[in-house]
Amino acid sequence: MKMIITFSGMELSSLKTNVQEIELENRHDKAIIDLAKNQGIFLKSSCGGKGKCGRCMINLIEGRFLIRDKEIVVSRSDPRKALACITRVSGDHARIEIPQDSLIEASGKIIDDFVLGSYAIDPPTKKHCLHIPEATLDNPTADCIRIKAQLLKRADIRKVHFPLPILRKLPEALAHGHQTITVTLGRAHDSWSIIDVEPADTTSAHYGAAFDIGTTTVVAALIDIDKGEIIGKSSLYNRQITVAEDVVSRISFIQSQKEIDLLKSLVIDDTVNPIIRHLCNEYRVKHQDIKRAVLSGNTIMMHMLLGVNPQGIGKAPFQPVTKGPDAFPASEVGFEIAPHGMVELIPSVSGYIGGDIISDIYVSRLHEDDELSVLIDIGTNGEIVMCENRKLVACSTAAGPAFEGYGLYHGRKAGKGAIERVSFDKHNNVVFEVIGGGQASGICGTGMIDFIAEGLRIGLLNRSGKFNTELLEELKLNYQIQENGKNIKACVIASNDFSEIEEPVVISELDISKILLAKAALYAGMKILLKLHNKTWHDVKRFVLTGGFAKNINLHNAVSIGLLPPIPEDRIEVIGNGSLAGAYLALVEPNAIEVMTEISSKVDFIELNMHEDFQSCFVDALFLPGRAKPSSTTGNSSTSRF
Repeated sequence: MKMIITFSGMELSSLKTNVQEIELENRHDKAIIDLAKNQGIFLKSSCGGKGKCGRCMINLIEGRFLIRDKEIVVSRSDPRKALACITRVSGDHARIEIPQDSLIEASGKIIDDFVLGSYAIDPPTKKHCLHIPEATLDNPTADCIRIKAQLLKRADIRKVHFPLPILRKLPEALAHGHQTITVTLGRAHDSWSIIDVEPADTTSAHYGAAFDIGTTTVVAALIDIDKGEIIGKSSLYNRQITVAEDVVSRISFIQSQKEIDLLKSLVIDDTVNPIIRHLCNEYRVKHQDIKRAVLSGNTIMMHMLLGVNPQGIGKAPFQPVTKGPDAFPASEVGFEIAPHGMVELIPSVSGYIGGDIISDIYVSRLHEDDELSVLIDIGTNGEIVMCENRKLVACSTAAGPAFEGYGLYHGRKAGKGAIERVSFDKHNNVVFEVIGGGQASGICGTGMIDFIAEGLRIGLLNRSGKFNTELLEELKLNYQIQENGKNIKACVIASNDFSEIEEPVVISELDISKILLAKAALYAGMKILLKLHNKTWHDVKRFVLTGGFAKNINLHNAVSIGLLPPIPEDRIEVIGNGSLAGAYLALVEPNAIEVMTEISSKVDFIELNMHEDFQSCFVDALFLPGRAKPSSTTGNSSTSRF
């Protein structure tokens, strides 16, 4: 029984191939979304396969199908639309079409740049090549004792642990290397352990992997540990997003479905390990030569990655099972690096202030500030940290994935084909810039911010984010979409002539409302922290923006829509992906984890939902400010007008 899948729209970046048609074996007990997933084809879904979100829409071209329990017959002359999560193939053969809009992207513009100050390279993972003379009748000392003696001479350590799996590898390594071996040492919790032994001299191949484990996106960097050199980077959407969009929804999914192992598999087997395989293949590095991985991410993501149920974080008093720092053998976690290599987690503060924020603080040196400073990490979860006189206080808000393009009608991750800049010229023509040039296939978060700011400036949007219908029609930009059975107003950004998909690229009022909800949550959180300090925006001397999204936004436009406060731009610092930077420093700096652990113990966490003013601040922030002044667009992408 065969099923043919064809694809419409642009080439499949998620498959890294130009193939437009795939044949696969059918199973009557599997929904089409699961059959596709088994082939590495991931469809959008945020309802856990219940047929509610409508994101996995496919076209049934030919065959017999079961939609829930109703059987239908489809012919080429009369195709039908259906949701892949509730549709199965019941016949002997079938043909379906997956529109590009229903596919999750597997690649994109990697938001991995970060800004670092001075730092020392003295990694907590070291390789030593040792020649171990054979034992004699006069000196029958055990192999491990002779190895330890040599290590203590070479390395500035007092003692070292020899785990059982390494003891088991030792005889073969000594034999194959003719008594010359390479020993890899790793430090965790102030103690050194041998994490690998290999025959001969392998010191030239010593790698680590730094990970930013985000709710929506996972980003990784492959590191030459001894040199501190970043060899390559890669990213994927976190496959957990196919089950639920945000961490709270994922906790609910675990509670209702008892599927913590599924969430663990989605992030490790379907996200992290494919990234590792890609980096190894791309840069010709052996998996076993990656001796250490450091993970930076929010507390809930770290729990799910370890297969630890985070349900305690989902209800008062919101306590995690562990706050770290934690280090585990790679084989226990499931990472495809050296089996006995170390997987280390950066410590967190609480259930909602994770290691990613500790990384941000450490990288920006916010904890060393005496004057009032604010740090904000704009992502699926928006975290805010305030520091004054070296005292840290933090809060967290649920911003959602809209800033990363997910959940918007034509939303896309910031990758090739995504519109990243939008403006209106003096004649109110739309001007847009596409990442990588060429035609547009969607719009990412930075493009949304620009559009809202520009729409507000020219009067196309009112303060509630609703369209001026008369002006929309006058500019001939009016469009209408259907979502969840409702007609919704939309504005055309890229017409058919400039669109790579089979329709214009548009922004709807529902898209705008999702951005406004996200920005209101962030802004309200910032205001609450200021109130607690009896301060105003004028008192803030340093404002640090971190996160991939913040790296590329137009600051003027972000202030214009109320996403960022009215702070002079010369006080704003953008450090990029601080979470990835923290993981990188933990791989190459000698005491980074220890300092991060100290920072995590000194951060006071504020639960915003318990603050009486939060709801009123949130509602006020849902509205857009007064009309903005014109702003210029920047970038190296192609520019189009229509």
